[in-house]
Amino acid sequence: MDNARDRIAVALVALLMDACSTNPAATKPSLPPITPIMLPPTARAADEAMLEGRAWAWQGTYFAGKETIVPDQPERYTLEFRRDGRVQVRADCNRGSAGYTMRANQSLTITQAATTKMGCPPETKGDEFLRELADVDGYDTAGRDLVLTLKEKAGAMRFAPLAK
Repeated sequence: MDNARDRIAVALVALLMDACSTNPAATKPSLPPITPIMLPPTARAADEAMLEGRAWAWQGTYFAGKETIVPDQPERYTLEFRRDGRVQVRADCNRGSAGYTMRANQSLTITQAATTKMGCPPETKGDEFLRELADVDGYDTAGRDLVLTLKEKAGAMRFAPLAK
């Protein structure tokens, strides 16, 4: 009889051990696959194509307080957006580059540009140009022109395509 009890006890212990040793990872439900609605929106390819591959000449900045800054020689203040997330900048006699990020809803940010430090003429508008670029928060078009909007609706910078 002890032999039967021992067999039942061993079988009961084995059954309990099997029940306790189930893999909890195997019983957890798996995560759903990533769907397009879960991904943050990005800029449309058409928007990127509109900005990239051409040079833009600064026509002026128009501030909400009615102040306007217009360069004497727009071709000396240019932008060229590249596919690698960089924008080539010419600010009068200085040249450099900055990073840019496009997002949905025509959102655009441009980092502070790193430029050469040439001594430009006193009438240069290079510093204002670079300062305003760092305040950009969006973009739009007006005909063939590119309009970069400034943070807090402070104004807008207008650019025309530069003939190559």
